[in-house]
Amino acid sequence: MTKTVNELKSQLEYIKYSKEEEHKYSEGVSQLFDLATSYIFDAEKAYRNGKNAVWTAAIWEAPFIYASDFIPVSYTELGRLVSSDVVRIAENQFQLPAETCSMVKAALGEWHLRKGGINRILGTSGGCEPFNIALEILKGEGYDVHYIDTTYRSPRCSQGEYEELVKYLMNQIKTAVRWLMGSELDEQRLGAELRLRNQAMRKIRRIMELRLNAPLYIRSLPTMFMLMGSGHYFGKPEDYIDMLDTLLAELEKESRKTNTDRYVPLVWSGGRGQEFGVYKSIDDANGSILGWVIPTPYIRDYNEQLPPLESLARYFLDGQTAGSVGYQIKAVNEQVKKVNARGIIFYGYIGCSFSGIQRELLRDHFKKNGIPGITLEGSFQVGPPSGQLLTRVRAFTEMLA
Repeated sequence: MTKTVNELKSQLEYIKYSKEEEHKYSEGVSQLFDLATSYIFDAEKAYRNGKNAVWTAAIWEAPFIYASDFIPVSYTELGRLVSSDVVRIAENQFQLPAETCSMVKAALGEWHLRKGGINRILGTSGGCEPFNIALEILKGEGYDVHYIDTTYRSPRCSQGEYEELVKYLMNQIKTAVRWLMGSELDEQRLGAELRLRNQAMRKIRRIMELRLNAPLYIRSLPTMFMLMGSGHYFGKPEDYIDMLDTLLAELEKESRKTNTDRYVPLVWSGGRGQEFGVYKSIDDANGSILGWVIPTPYIRDYNEQLPPLESLARYFLDGQTAGSVGYQIKAVNEQVKKVNARGIIFYGYIGCSFSGIQRELLRDHFKKNGIPGITLEGSFQVGPPSGQLLTRVRAFTEMLA
């Protein structure tokens, strides 16, 4: 039964509807959503049963975490699937101002509720300062917090300076592994994890290529989950690879059909978005997000000819889109050209001054180059998006049709 965004109130309702109605023909999408909805809870259960686990962004860190025999548990997934009271808890318990970034408040509230569970958090200095302050607060809540100092690569960085950054990041990773394991990094295991990641990235790139010929077969929400899952495999690497194989087989068949769908090709840039009504509004207006510029990279491989630790460090530094608007412009432009996009959605979280100015600079740049864009600010925690947000994104998509 067809439902509108006004009838779906929670993230789990959107997932259920996408799985059982919009994609009821796809076994691959069903497998994907099963992985996504069980991820946090299965990881916490595994921890209670004696498995090692650590909270992390799980964007680029997963290979050395898995190589250390830990499950990387992505804290960004907390904001998608769990409590709706966490912002209130953060404001009341920790006296955070209402204007504080919703991502910071949601994560802090969730971790407060989860005291006594997975108690190690791996942060990065490259995160925004308010989030790093939240991690400092959590030390007082009994969490064991460690930071990796991930420096940005300047656009004017010389080759010599770049090589120093590579060495520095390698040492930071080694230190993080010692914090996790109490022993040294097993580079042979890290190499195996990088090869597995390359295998997954190649499958994802093929899926994204096939979507160009079948743009509405896998819609926006499952595509977002597939890409985010590439950072951590939802804690189940083998199941994630099996899911990709299922999607690939479906799309190989579907893409051979003559495509008569009318759709608006779009690029998404920025935060992944917790408010799933935004994705549904795009889909309902015959939009298709075919290009994604998000922190979890999928467009290139690790160099398997290099020692694994060096390969991981170079992969991270070479793929940075933060630290300079120029990096982001280049990445967005590549996706615009690849999918022949008619428009770009620049998404960020309410209260995040870290990315607000950047979004406006990006939108103005592409507007001057003939590609219209829209900047959106949404909430990190669960709950329905505002009607104004949905109206804007639907009007933008329909304008481009």
